[in-house]
Amino acid sequence: MADRYPEVLVEREVVVVRGGEQARAPLRAQLDGYEGPWPRYRVELVVSKDLFTATGPDLFEALTRLRRQLEPAGIAVAARGARRDVWPSGMARDMGGGQSAYVMRPGQRTELADLVPTLDDAPVELLATIAEQEEYRDAWLGGFRAR
Repeated sequence: MADRYPEVLVEREVVVVRGGEQARAPLRAQLDGYEGPWPRYRVELVVSKDLFTATGPDLFEALTRLRRQLEPAGIAVAARGARRDVWPSGMARDMGGGQSAYVMRPGQRTELADLVPTLDDAPVELLATIAEQEEYRDAWLGGFRAR
């Protein structure tokens, strides 16, 4: 059973944005295996010959950790998991490994149709920093707590 790891989940080019300029960069995501009962996901991105890599207990978290490395360099990756209005539910993280997340619409609860693949392409104009994404998530959640 250990022979099946690492299991490549995604291997393709994505759009990266730096200083308003767009370029394509190779992205690879994989499940490295398990540490006890906990999975270990890895995301790798090559930008201008520089390798950025991050791991996490789910794919969304690995992407977020990768973005924490990219943001100080002014780099954004055009993946749905980097959109301002996208965040995974606890169940999407625990049961689905964070491979999908929900598009959040103000005042509306998410439903299955709002579930999108974390690493699919996203329009550049919808990208946000991690802080902006967390702020949007908190405001969206706060709209339900106030009721």
